[in-house]
Amino acid sequence: MKTFKLPLICLLALAAAPGQGVYAEAPQTNALLVLPSEKTAFDKEFRELLDKGGAKLLDSYPPSVFVGYIPAAMDGTLKEKYGALVYREKVEDWSSFARYGERAVFAVNAWNKRFVEDPPEAPLVVSSSVRRAAKKKEALVLNWNAVMKALYYRLQISQTQEFSTLLVDAKTAANSYVIQPAFWKDGVYYWRVAGVLGLNNGEMKDGAFSETYTFAVSRPGASVRKGLDAPNAPGEKTFSKNIYWGPSGPFKYYRLQVSETAAFEPPLADVFTDTCSYKVSGLPVKADAVYFMRVMGSDGAAYGPWSEPAEIRLETPRRAARSRKKGKE
Repeated sequence: MKTFKLPLICLLALAAAPGQGVYAEAPQTNALLVLPSEKTAFDKEFRELLDKGGAKLLDSYPPSVFVGYIPAAMDGTLKEKYGALVYREKVEDWSSFARYGERAVFAVNAWNKRFVEDPPEAPLVVSSSVRRAAKKKEALVLNWNAVMKALYYRLQISQTQEFSTLLVDAKTAANSYVIQPAFWKDGVYYWRVAGVLGLNNGEMKDGAFSETYTFAVSRPGASVRKGLDAPNAPGEKTFSKNIYWGPSGPFKYYRLQVSETAAFEPPLADVFTDTCSYKVSGLPVKADAVYFMRVMGSDGAAYGPWSEPAEIRLETPRRAARSRKKGKE
């Protein structure tokens, strides 16, 4: 029986070539690739196609089977030009892999293990409300466990158990949420959280909501106070690491909303902070995209109105650095 080994240098070229797609820096395995011809992996045009398309082959089972990240838009081209097959779900029929040898069968077995157990969909709440120490002791923190394959979480807060009227319906990148009581009236609040999952096929799935939990506000903020102005709009329009709107008025706390539209119905993110800035990494947003933001301020006893919506652009740190360098030239 003829044996075939793909040279290490070729595998490295396939797995480490700097792809130019959106996911090139941090690819997530989403495909099993089968190449009918043993020569395809050596083909320069084939490797260039993967590189330009943003694909990365992270595991190899030579000569014919590879596992890695392949954008769904490439499936048709790969099949048309090279007869390649791309699997994104569990492989039910193993018979077609036998022709490629034992390593191909081993690859299918390893691939199918990804689908043996479905990831837990409903987050488990770790603590329904915890007072933070030191200077942030007034803040309440809602915590829940990290859910497997969650890209971010959807949090809902209401004053009714049925969640008929939502005070917060937003997404957060972290598995915790900080509340500043100065923006809330006295009373009991209900909350629940769900994970938004990233599937192996590149699609997203809304997970189930957790059980309903409560927290109480005993040091309430008053209603909107006349004469308490809205915070200033941001002086800049482009941000990379932090969204910054600058200090203005007698504010101790801020409520920031970021949305894909100026209507904020609902906002993409709805967060609280005791500084006049917020880290972009804590928001479920895309890099190099345009959003709308607005901010509300509280002096610790009352809160003012929302600022006017401001259009902002969130850049990747790399692009922001290039922009600053270009400006100096």
